[in-house]
Parts: sequence; structure tokens; C-alpha cells
Amino acid sequence: MTDYGKPQDTPFARKMGLVKPDMIERVAMNMYHSTGVEFGLGSEWEDHGAEAKDEWRHLARAAIAAMRDCTPEMLDAGSAAHPAGGYTRGTLLNDIIECEWLAMCDAALECSTKQTEK
Repeated sequence: MTDYGKPQDTPFARKMGLVKPDMIERVAMNMYHSTGVEFGLGSEWEDHGAEAKDEWRHLARAAIAAMRDCTPEMLDAGSAAHPAGGYTRGTLLNDIIECEWLAMCDAALECSTKQTEK
């Protein structure tokens, strides 16, 4: 356990669902499992070294950065799901949803940067 009462981030803790990887790691693992296995790279993320994982993390960062800019369809979907509901494109709710999305993407990218700088 860490000083904050959270389990340490280890492969075992992740496998048991005690620790969730950050978004970059999640995207990297999903990209690997959806494409890497097809190319004969093995079946388990944990079987690969740090350099190979860093390559997948680099691709994951690029994918999240590309999604950072909302499309009109993304804003429509966000607005339809928002508790305030219903809007006309270009309203304050639309602006709020876009700001929230940008903040979430930036947080995912910032969190992963802090972890790789350790």
C-alpha cells in the first residue's frame, strides 16, 4: 500500500482490478490487443519490454491528441447525454461540453506525461 492507502500499481494489482491504468496505458493496451496480436507480437501486454510498450504508449498519446478536437457529431452526442439535455448548436451548453471534453483529454495526456517522467 502507498502512503495514500491505495494499492501499489503492479501487474498483479491490475489483474485483480485493484488498480486501473491511466488512459494512455488503457489506449495503448487496447491498440496492442486489437492489432498487435494479429501481427504475431504475442498475446499478453505484460510479456513485452519497456521499449515496446513505450512505442504503443506513443501511438496512444497521438490517438488521444487527435481526438482532442471535437467533431459536431461528438458535441451532438455529448449534448444529448447531458443532464441539462436539449440544445441548439452554438449554445452555452455546447461550449461547456466542448470545454469539458478538452479538459478530460488534456488530463489524460498530462497524467501520462507525469508518469513517464518519473
